[in-house]
Amino acid sequence: MAAQTREQADVVIVGARVAGSPAATELARRGRKVIVLDAGTFPSDTLSTHVIFPSCVAELNALGALEPLLATGTPTHPHVLMNHGGIDVSWHYTPVDGFDYGMCPRRTTLDAVLVDTARRAGADVREATKFTGVEWRGGRVSAVTWADRHGHTGTIDCKLLIGADGRRSTVAEAVGAGRPYRRNENGRGLVFMYVDDPHPAGSRERQTLFQWRVDDTLGMYFPTCDNGGLVLFMPPREQVAWFDQGLVHWNERLEKYPLLKHRIAGGAPRTKLRKAADPFSYFRRSSGPGWALVGDAGHFKDPVIAQGVRDAIYYGRRLGMTASAALDNPAWLDRGLYDWELQRDRDCIVSYHFALRLSLTHPVSPVEIEMFKKLQPNHRLSRQLGDTFARTTSAETLLSYPHLIHWTAKAFVNPDHRKAEVIGDVVRELGTKARLYRDLGRIARRKRMLGHSWDAWSGEPDQRRTAAAAGGYVPAAVPQRSDLLAEEGEITKAAAKSKVKEVV
Repeated sequence: MAAQTREQADVVIVGARVAGSPAATELARRGRKVIVLDAGTFPSDTLSTHVIFPSCVAELNALGALEPLLATGTPTHPHVLMNHGGIDVSWHYTPVDGFDYGMCPRRTTLDAVLVDTARRAGADVREATKFTGVEWRGGRVSAVTWADRHGHTGTIDCKLLIGADGRRSTVAEAVGAGRPYRRNENGRGLVFMYVDDPHPAGSRERQTLFQWRVDDTLGMYFPTCDNGGLVLFMPPREQVAWFDQGLVHWNERLEKYPLLKHRIAGGAPRTKLRKAADPFSYFRRSSGPGWALVGDAGHFKDPVIAQGVRDAIYYGRRLGMTASAALDNPAWLDRGLYDWELQRDRDCIVSYHFALRLSLTHPVSPVEIEMFKKLQPNHRLSRQLGDTFARTTSAETLLSYPHLIHWTAKAFVNPDHRKAEVIGDVVRELGTKARLYRDLGRIARRKRMLGHSWDAWSGEPDQRRTAAAAGGYVPAAVPQRSDLLAEEGEITKAAAKSKVKEVV
């Protein structure tokens, strides 16, 4: 039997993909000893919608991963063409830190680049090594246990455990945060495959993302690595089961999208069909005594808006920066992690509800048709739509009450639209806004409970670390997980307290 080992690290991260590697990179750059465990090996694939927008390109550049990614030949996409209800809308993005394009790297390529970036920064990334559990001391995570494919096992003492291990996070289960406190069922599923792209590198077609909506299904084409492309259908989730490797239903669906069929021009399949029928959206409690969850481990939005990779990298980086400054003071660390979680929730809840809107599987509605009619000739408004996906503009700016009132009035007086459908649109939108404002109010109440601003963390990391080590700042207690879960109304307070006691 292989001998067990025991070692020490400042931080252990479980999961080395788009959330774990950026966190590891920032921690290692700040002199922290980081060990990253991943059950897989790299390069390897994972389920993803792949697309990133200019704000994420800027994050990759800041991380030091953009040049290596571009060197793989992954094309850039400064152009977008969307067609809903037969109406073309196109846009160019507002630049973010000088970057005005998106990309669609295959995850085999992107994840390998991010892992290499973390290693260059000094992180110890261990592939084919599985997280097996946690040890607790004084109510805090104090160590992590692991096992590799060769039968070796060990324990790593640490100040912080970060779970970056996806939707089915074993870290979330281990710390008692597996059950989401906010969950919504998405209406759409995913069916996709990679194909050969018939257009040459550098052509406009290779620099454009395409999306078409026919009836209740979205069809998309994203040029990606190695002169290939990704064809994606997002039908109602109950229809996902119709698609199989025989491609009969795939080809039938493709016939309904003549522009998509023309775009790929018979490009040969490169992979088998992949699909998912259960991409429900959620938020989990994402920080606690000595632990944090980032990426899909902490929250997940419907992939229709392609925000998962961006948020994983963005909040992975910021988690690394926040934690590195506070690791030497447990009370400050917990406060900083909770501050980081609240900022993530505040930033992401608007796009969460925006995605739920687009996950509805009805045909293009009357109000949507009037919106696209207005967007088509108006470059300012169409860019605003693009910037909503790029997260440089809030979805609520585009879907403001003046805009909605105008589009609703246009739809109501248009004889081609049924009045009952227009009223149905209004009712759905009012319901969405009510739920969004409810969730924003809950996040604001949690923020007030802290009595300490996120901006107070804007000092230099070395200064904050020194102050923490000296005990110069003792934060107020972080609200108990039981209180937060009960506030969401998903479980009773007594049940939540019982859940907390299981792991503390």
